[in-house]
Amino acid sequence: MLKGIHPNIKLRIGIGFVQRLLDMMLIPLMVIHFSGLYGAATAGLMTVVAAGVAIACTFLGGYLSDVRGRRRTMLVSEVGCFVAAVCLALANSPWWQSGIATYVFYLVNTALISVVRPASDAMIIDVSTPETRPRIYAVNYWATNVAFVVGSLLAGFLYGGHFFLILAAAAVLSGGVAVVTWRWISETRPATGTTAGTTAETTAGSTAGTTTGTATGVTAGTAGGNASGAADGPGTGRAGWLLSLLRGYAAVLRDRVFARFFLSILLFTCIQVQLANYIGVRLSQEFPPQRLFDVGPWALDVDGVNMFGILRAISTFVVVCLALSATTIFRRLTDGQRIGGGTIVVTAGYMVLAVSNDPGVLITATVVFALGEIMTSPTRQALLADVVHPDARSMYMAVYQLQFRLAAVAGSLCVTLGTFVPPAAMSALYGVFGAASCLLILSVLRARAAGARAEAAPRTEDDQADTAPDADGDRAEAAPRTDGDRAEAAPHAAGDAGGPHTRHATSGSRR
Repeated sequence: MLKGIHPNIKLRIGIGFVQRLLDMMLIPLMVIHFSGLYGAATAGLMTVVAAGVAIACTFLGGYLSDVRGRRRTMLVSEVGCFVAAVCLALANSPWWQSGIATYVFYLVNTALISVVRPASDAMIIDVSTPETRPRIYAVNYWATNVAFVVGSLLAGFLYGGHFFLILAAAAVLSGGVAVVTWRWISETRPATGTTAGTTAETTAGSTAGTTTGTATGVTAGTAGGNASGAADGPGTGRAGWLLSLLRGYAAVLRDRVFARFFLSILLFTCIQVQLANYIGVRLSQEFPPQRLFDVGPWALDVDGVNMFGILRAISTFVVVCLALSATTIFRRLTDGQRIGGGTIVVTAGYMVLAVSNDPGVLITATVVFALGEIMTSPTRQALLADVVHPDARSMYMAVYQLQFRLAAVAGSLCVTLGTFVPPAAMSALYGVFGAASCLLILSVLRARAAGARAEAAPRTEDDQADTAPDADGDRAEAAPRTDGDRAEAAPHAAGDAGGPHTRHATSGSRR
């Protein structure tokens, strides 16, 4: 499945599996542990603080990865994670017990893992090609779900009398991750050119599957100011780095195509989290106890909580069994058909789950939405790689990660909303979310196609004139804007004022 893929990608998928496994083992257990020590209310507040720290450190990690490099950011953070994990285990060992120390080291570990993720996501884009990304993201999606299953099972069976052993195992795995990064991961941050035709080469070399160039060439005479070069600019002093970070993320947020993509994925994720929120609560309260099957001497009676667990198990089972075959199963479909069709299928499945209390219907709807997720997930990830700017991939990835936090908040709000409106209204709301998500993502696909045509078209004198800096000195346009949709907003920092960017409408358009 990953034959011919850059070694960094294989290693990062493996490392990502370990890190998500640790997340699934530790996060639920730590909440339970803090609840036992300080009570549920205090534990909830501690979790909120940890979530806030994670968001802030995700943004910091995106900035550092683009400015200092992927490998350095990951290595420093992963070594720090190892040290924090060791201290976390010691704080719950037979020799030392401290709730305060446990929380501090847990907070440090959470912060450093958050720093790593944008760099890891950007590295996969750096050394992949548009043709290989669907396969890569299909494998990564499968590995994520396997980590979810294994981590949940281990946490459930080992928490009771083996909490210290779980933490010790986490420390060992964190140390292994740091060693692998130090020994085998190579730097992949694109270098930026300052003359026409310059391409971004990775230091990993021209290994099979490595992206040998990205659409970051700048016109002759342009000073190559960008987010990744901000470290050498005048705005990166003791306080200047914060201004540089804020300017970079402000530029990301001005990118209209990425903004539409982000909103589309946020709406889609808001639907996906409903199973663990409103739908789970509804089933626990409204699903009448009934017989699921009755075959000879075997019979199974379930209530709402049982049914919720069965649906989650079925969805995960379908994904684990079929995710690796997604590119083969749906190979005849275009990207638009995969993403649009998958979004519609997922939305329809959740709309049924919001209103039905029939076990057969619920199980069928779960299989349907799981198939829709398999259809759309790898293609969405590949499209994300196309719409981010190559000079600031990690910052784009950091903003992208924010959708999971926002969707979690939306999931909680939907639980509250569900107490005031009937299930049919919640089902209709999912339909609105799904329709809006589908329309937005299809508009992004159209913008990508227009950018691909602009890249392929012969350049004329009028086209070259478009590369002149615009009125505010921030941007030189390398391709015509698509219906006014794309505000060219490659992140740049305080030291970038003298250097307008030039970029294509998409980075590495997939054709």
